[in-house]
Amino acid sequence: MRLVFTPGDDQGYAEARNGLLEQFHVWARRHRVEVDIALVAAAVDYKYARDRRLGRWARSHVADALGMWFPRKVTVLEPDDVPPAFHALIDFLAAHDWLDPQSDSPDALHEQVRHSTPALHDGIADERNYDLGKFWGVQLHRHGVDPADPSAVQRFLNRAGSGEADVDRHALAEIMRRDADAPARTDPTPELPPVLLPGAATLVRAAEQSVALDQLRKLTRWVRAGRRLTSDGRLNRADALDLARHLELDHIYREKARTSDDLPEVSLLLRWARAARLVRPVRGRLLPVKSAAPVLNRPIELWQRVFESVGRLGDNLGGTDVFGAPSLFGMSLAQAFPMLWVSLYAAGGGPIPLERFHRLVRDTVNADCGCVVDDLAGDVEQRLWRRDVTALLDAMELLGAIELGETLDSDELDGLVELAQREDPDPTVVTLTPMGLWAVHQHLVEQGMHVPAPGELADEDIEYVCVRLSGVRTEVAEAELTAWAESRRPADAAHELDRFLRRCDVASHRGMALHALAQTGQPGRAVAHRNRRGAADRGTEGQAPVQRTSSSSPQAGSDGSAPATPLPRPALRRDLEPTG
Repeated sequence: MRLVFTPGDDQGYAEARNGLLEQFHVWARRHRVEVDIALVAAAVDYKYARDRRLGRWARSHVADALGMWFPRKVTVLEPDDVPPAFHALIDFLAAHDWLDPQSDSPDALHEQVRHSTPALHDGIADERNYDLGKFWGVQLHRHGVDPADPSAVQRFLNRAGSGEADVDRHALAEIMRRDADAPARTDPTPELPPVLLPGAATLVRAAEQSVALDQLRKLTRWVRAGRRLTSDGRLNRADALDLARHLELDHIYREKARTSDDLPEVSLLLRWARAARLVRPVRGRLLPVKSAAPVLNRPIELWQRVFESVGRLGDNLGGTDVFGAPSLFGMSLAQAFPMLWVSLYAAGGGPIPLERFHRLVRDTVNADCGCVVDDLAGDVEQRLWRRDVTALLDAMELLGAIELGETLDSDELDGLVELAQREDPDPTVVTLTPMGLWAVHQHLVEQGMHVPAPGELADEDIEYVCVRLSGVRTEVAEAELTAWAESRRPADAAHELDRFLRRCDVASHRGMALHALAQTGQPGRAVAHRNRRGAADRGTEGQAPVQRTSSSSPQAGSDGSAPATPLPRPALRRDLEPTG
């Protein structure tokens, strides 16, 4: 039974919600508890909307749910039915040992329900506290209108609009004013995991080995005292061909090239050098930027400068542009690629399919326009967009910021077809290199995003840690899980892990919990043995783990403690969208 979710995981929550309510129904019948299960579901919905942690309940949560959430969001016909539903939910979670270690005690939560009941009644009695949906839902019920009958609902709304139906217009005006002043709804911000950043020696070595950096240095020095530009600001054909030979680029294009535009690799490199302010046009000549000269001999500084210039490269990177603006209905590459960096960093340095990025861009375009517009793009325009994305990814691979690969697994390819909504999805997967991880970390910090440091999750409950680490590289997850275990007394860590493993039905989360259990030594042995035996009985043993990416991963201890369990890679699935 899952109790913790990531932002926007409405589908996963819906499945867990159904399972939780089924178990609640069984528990209530067994204990002869009679409450309105719809109100229990509403309380669970509140917790998902609040922080997506169904097992963490503090007194402040109870007070907020009864004093604000239920009066505003939930259509309650009998206010006296709400407190018993809350008492039953608290008892149910406590009976199953599902309240997490940072929750208040059941007695304290029950006491808060009693203290907040008057605020619940006051809030429900004042219609100005309702949101718009609840307001009209209450009016339909009050006037005997069946909400499942669209014609009857429309007739009632028409009567209300003309003044024939009696509704509280002062309350409605207050609700409309509050909605107008409310900030616009934003997409859920991904919760970034902690990552292991490379050391200075690794950064220097990676920068020195960067192919793109070497080419940009050579280009800047090739410019020397200056190169003449054409009237439209391009290199003339002779100089462009000379640069292509100097850099050993555009082999297949040289013979037929009539202008520098016919040499796509040279054109991209020139644009990149200008975007990175290594060269610039001055009075019809291309000249080196004098202030950039010292940077050429500082590998890390030069690498970061070139990486940050990606957003200034613009579109049309793959060659001649047919339409003049191949970006997808106004979404430029400069706007789109920060979304890719966040997605890659949120994977903790692990790979993500490129189709997920394309889907994210399409969804963002649709959300900005308020309707589905990306489907209007013709096949040629879609291919131009993908061509430019591919060109920029190739450039970033040459820089050493990312690694590109392909997925060949048939099941994953089927998932890509669903994700891309096309029969020929791009099988490319993208992974940040250690250098790229460091650069994106710097970028996100500058943007003001919270970027957790390694060990920052050590004080959290274990399921929250597992959810945050899902999909990250194995060595990152194992380091964080080890830090979590070491921050507690071995017996306490083993007890919390045992509580979690008894209800955990997600294979990847079980693998991570068992790895953490292996760090607890003697107290974890019996727990690990019991849970592995239980997993085998349920048929969950033998889940395919990912291959370790680090040869230094912990192995079985000399004292016979349980060996670290490899972490299974979660199956590829379509990104989930908020239901609103």
